[in-house]
Amino acid sequence: MAKKTWTVLELIDWTRAYLAERGFENARLETELLLGHALNLPRIELYLNYNRQMDEDELKRYKVLLKRRLAGEPVQYVTGTAAFMLSDFEVGPNVLIPRPETEALTEVAIELLEEAGLRRRQRGARAVESGQRPDDGPEALLADVGTGSGVIAVTLAQEFPGARVLATDSSADALEVAARNAGAAGVGDRVEFLEGELLKPLFAEVAKGKLLALVSNPPYVASGQIEQLPPEVRDFEPRRALDGGPDGLDCLRAIAQDGAALLVPDGVIVLEVGDGQAEAVAAMLGESFGSSEIRTDYAGRDRIVVGRRPGQR
Repeated sequence: MAKKTWTVLELIDWTRAYLAERGFENARLETELLLGHALNLPRIELYLNYNRQMDEDELKRYKVLLKRRLAGEPVQYVTGTAAFMLSDFEVGPNVLIPRPETEALTEVAIELLEEAGLRRRQRGARAVESGQRPDDGPEALLADVGTGSGVIAVTLAQEFPGARVLATDSSADALEVAARNAGAAGVGDRVEFLEGELLKPLFAEVAKGKLLALVSNPPYVASGQIEQLPPEVRDFEPRRALDGGPDGLDCLRAIAQDGAALLVPDGVIVLEVGDGQAEAVAAMLGESFGSSEIRTDYAGRDRIVVGRRPGQR
């Protein structure tokens, strides 16, 4: 009996149904990501090639990817990439997978930096009309604490050509991923990667009293809740990037207490927090700064807390 031949569309339809039957919520999206990776095609081009017949090597590559996903491995680790703020970043088991909450965190940081007078990158025709150069705008020093894959640091460097970003992480492996992402985005010369726990590398450098903004998505899951996380998070993502101590607030507490000393007057700290943590973290920042503000994520949940160092009088 001849082996069945598969077209791209047939394989998409079959895999989507197969994943859906097994409870995968985003079956079509994940099918397209896996198949696009196997064929080295953008998702949109899959449908431009829907009648294309897959050869044996392509089917073998796809089968390996599909088996990894069926075993619970996150699709972003299977493909090695994750989307963040309309860009693709390298990810792997040494770094967290970026999530929409962190996009919202970054959007808040961008908004606050614009309010502080930092000039944002112009795009397309506006950039040509303005004659904006890469070094336009005031130079500013920013920090991304616990950078992981570097998505926050790289995005801030891309959005603000006049900024330099210090990105810290306790994992050398994570910093290697982040450095590759910065290089691929063309901002490797303006992002400096520092290995160490939380704020320690910043205090060891020249950052004390010099940061315009400190942004962080630190570990904030309570240690006792790790085992209750979804299996694809619990079993595959790095625990050190999840575990925030007994109450989940160890890292947030350290940043809130000591971060103010790193900021210029009117500088800001912008923190991502877990569900139910915003009030506690806002109180911590209130003690350090005199006031704080809670912002919501795209789903309307209190997941971002802002503190601002008082300006000089």
